[in-house]
Amino acid sequence: MNTAQNEVSNNGIIFIYISLSVFSASIISYFTAQKFDLFYIYLLIWFGCFSIFFLIFKSKIIKSLYTIRTRIRKSTDWPISMKIINGICWAAPFLLGALIPSMHEYLILAGIGLGNISTYMIFLLSNKIKNIDQLIVGLISMISIGIIIFLYEGKIIEKSYGEFLARILISIAYGIGGVYSAIIKPE
Repeated sequence: MNTAQNEVSNNGIIFIYISLSVFSASIISYFTAQKFDLFYIYLLIWFGCFSIFFLIFKSKIIKSLYTIRTRIRKSTDWPISMKIINGICWAAPFLLGALIPSMHEYLILAGIGLGNISTYMIFLLSNKIKNIDQLIVGLISMISIGIIIFLYEGKIIEKSYGEFLARILISIAYGIGGVYSAIIKPE
């Protein structure tokens, strides 16, 4: 396997790691909430899930740190305007989620979607790097907003399940992006 393919596969492992960790923590938290309502238990669940999957994927994650470090170095060369736009795309929806809790599930998806899409676009424009996996995560996250709206409007799910559903859809987005990255050959 060539170096470029290995870098893509390692990036896919990171996305798969995020997907499995978020999915597992979301499912366990959902069932735990029926018996306990203690914040520290949720922290333990999320930390535990991310730790367990880190141990499972440890060698691949450590190998991918080189790819991540290289991309971070390239992002330091971006014009300040692009850095600001990218930062706003990632942070603004999450900040708004704290201010408008009734829209939290939409804003989580918007943050992941806009953040990944803006990072994809900036890497493409500034560095000629096509992180298609990142674009996939962003697009699926944005489409998921419509899915949640459809499920609410159709009375298929209650709003009380929205945040749980948003986390599951995020894990699906990262899983699809990760699988795509792990199996494709770079251009």
